[in-house]
This record gives sequence, structure tokens and C-alpha cells, in this order.
Amino acid sequence: MADTQPTKARRQNLTVRRDAALDADLATLARAGLSTSEAVRFAVAFVAHGYRDLWASGLHPDGVAPRRIAMRTELHHQPQAPDLRVVRTAAPSTTPEAAPQGAAGAA
Repeated sequence: MADTQPTKARRQNLTVRRDAALDADLATLARAGLSTSEAVRFAVAFVAHGYRDLWASGLHPDGVAPRRIAMRTELHHQPQAPDLRVVRTAAPSTTPEAAPQGAAGAA
């Protein structure tokens, strides 16, 4: 697809120094199926969203980074087959209507 604005300047690519900690973090995000580029974009967007939310809500002074950030998530639900075992606490009882034919007064 041709660029509709050929004179528009492209943004310069971001360069980040990698170390063992960053590589380990990228590997963690890769386990969720993200590429290196997607992982960096996701992480930056995630933290930026947290900062904007804190500042907009007035919970933290504008422009001041919080010392700690926490993440909340719901419990992952994996559908499982229902438990069809029957647990009885007492022996089943029968009523006269449910007794087999010939069992009552057969003696």
C-alpha cells in the first residue's frame, strides 16, 4: 500500500539497551504470545494507563511517579465437566407405592 502522505516524516525508532532483567521480562511476556515489539508497546501502554488513571483521579499528585503499582485481575476460569458423583448421607428409603409388586404381603 502506497503512503498517502509521502512527505510526512517518520518517527525515529526507539532504541533500548537490553540486559538480563529486560530479556527475562520480555521472555515472560513472550509466553503469552507477544512479540518483542508488542511486549514493549503493551508494557509502556499498561504503565502509562496506570499513571494517567492515578493522576486523573487525584489519588496521586500529577506528574509524580508512584513508588509502587499493583495489578488486579479476576481469577482465570477454566470450564470443567460437572461432578456427577452422587453422595448419599443416608440409605435410600422406599414408600409402599414404590415397593416392587408382590413384595408386600407375599408371606
